[in-house]
Amino acid sequence: MSMNIKIFFFFSSCFMYSYYYKHILLTLISLEFMIVNMIYNLYSILLINEINLFMITIFLGISVCESVLGLSLLINLVRLTGNDYSNNLKLLKCQ
Repeated sequence: MSMNIKIFFFFSSCFMYSYYYKHILLTLISLEFMIVNMIYNLYSILLINEINLFMITIFLGISVCESVLGLSLLINLVRLTGNDYSNNLKLLKCQ
């Protein structure tokens, strides 16, 4: 894949993150899309430079832990408030 397409995917994920700020689930999905783009870019850079690909497994493990943590916090928020709007987070800080 060319570098222009990779950059387009990354900026589209940044746009998704800034556009869907009202729902936490869509924000988490766009963050995961950013991480997948970064993993793919890292893989292509390491493959071109013929460097050990062990770093990708570490990065993948950290990203899976991050996504599980975000999903568990989202489930906890939905159980407490009933929806996943980000304006509910402001109400939770005051309590």
